[in-house]
Amino acid sequence: MPEDKNKHLRSDDDSQLFRESIGEVKVLRNNKSDPLSVKPKPKPVKKDFQLTLPPTTFHQPTNSIQSDDLLFFSRDGIQHKTIKRLKRGAISIDEKLDLHGLTAQQASQYLTTFLAEQIIQKSRCVLVVHGKGIGSANQQPVLKNLAFNFLKNESSVLALTSAQQRDGGTGALYVLLKKSN
Repeated sequence: MPEDKNKHLRSDDDSQLFRESIGEVKVLRNNKSDPLSVKPKPKPVKKDFQLTLPPTTFHQPTNSIQSDDLLFFSRDGIQHKTIKRLKRGAISIDEKLDLHGLTAQQASQYLTTFLAEQIIQKSRCVLVVHGKGIGSANQQPVLKNLAFNFLKNESSVLALTSAQQRDGGTGALYVLLKKSN
């Protein structure tokens, strides 16, 4: 493709036309530093402060949850849209914990360890399978009650709800965790 030989001339013509149209220019002088120069980064100021944690609301444990009861818990401030997505199972599950066959003490230890690991892993949503408790000695869902009571009192848990049938139904919980920094 041939180079346009008149390109340089047009540029000079445009510049001349511009200078003629704006007229005489007065150069302003200032004694301030160059605005485009690199400015030094600000130095951090050390402040003495105490970390104050918000008061933890303790929710009374209940042992009256039945096998087919739908469970739900949410902290204040969670967006309605997020809760709807959690209930529909539309938030991807990062990890799963199955408590089937464990004693209440074992399940409590597993839940504690599992939540700590998930916070470190920066998981957003986990599935906790507790079962319906149909095989329990007194036909009461021991692990379902334990998991619900334990999770709703954990500060790292924002919300929880019974899972969709495909993920365990009333025998499992979707658990939404706080975003960690």
